[in-house]
Order: sequence, then C-alpha cells, then structure tokens
Amino acid sequence: MTIAIVDSCAKDAASATGEPEMLATSVRVEGCVLKPLEVTARHLDALEGALVQDFDVICTWDGSHGVLPPLRAVFVGDLLMQAQPAFEQRVDFKRMALIAEGRGGYRALYSWGEIFNSPLGRGIVVAYAQDGQPLPGDKGCFVLFSRHDVATGPRYVQGLRRLELVKVW
Repeated sequence: MTIAIVDSCAKDAASATGEPEMLATSVRVEGCVLKPLEVTARHLDALEGALVQDFDVICTWDGSHGVLPPLRAVFVGDLLMQAQPAFEQRVDFKRMALIAEGRGGYRALYSWGEIFNSPLGRGIVVAYAQDGQPLPGDKGCFVLFSRHDVATGPRYVQGLRRLELVKVW
C-alpha cells in the first residue's frame, strides 16, 4: 500500500493542453438544491456581506503564506439557502456536505453542521472584492475560505467556480 502526502498549498497542475486555465466569472451553486444558481460578483454585492480583515493563509506543512488585504465576502450559507436545499426528509440536513471546487479541480469539503451549527459557520465565506475592485487575477474572481480553521490553507479555494451540495448517505 502506498500513501502519498500532498501539499495542500501546492500550485495548480498544468492543464492537459498546456493552455492557461480560464478563470470562472461566476459561481454555480448546484447539487441537492431546488433552485440552482449562477452568481456573479454583482449578485454577491447585493447580499449582506462583511469586510474580512487580517485573514492569514496558513498551510499545514509550511506555515503562513501571508495576510490578505481586506476582502469583501458573503457567508456561504446565504448562497445555499438561496438555492433552497432539497431535503426529502426532515433530518436530511445531517446527511449533507458542501464540495467547493476551484481552479485546477482543487476541492474543499464542508459539512452542513459546520456551516450552520458551529462557531466556524459564519466564517466560511466567498470573497469577491478587494478595495472595491475585483480580486487580483492570480486569485481568480472568487475565493472561498474558512476564517476560523487552525490551518486555513487547505480549504482556501482560489478561482472558485462551483459549490455542490451533496447527500452523503
């Protein structure tokens, strides 16, 4: 049996064609939802958001990658609620997880309980603006991160393109 350790803060792998990857200009919210969404920065700007300050990207293996400048962001739970989760049973929320996918196929996983029933929840955000302007090109148009993780880097999803709500069992 072989076990591979992957650096969660590693750079994206080159695309199969060698061409630069196109960054998403919207985020799709889909999966186990009644109303799939495709949101843009303009849509996010209309939501109640927050200014996230002093967010340090800390990776598991090599520590801090630096504090980001202040970012405008919205709570990921607000996007999920707009998409109207498709619960078949009253207790389905316990069976749900969110997969966030960014550039290069990078993914992070969040449980429903983490988002809506823990101190971490309100800190799981989608950022889309810096100093009133779109995010710098190297980050992509959207980034998702959890402000209250101990190691924030492994779930720091740059170039966010998709939020998929899945039923685990």
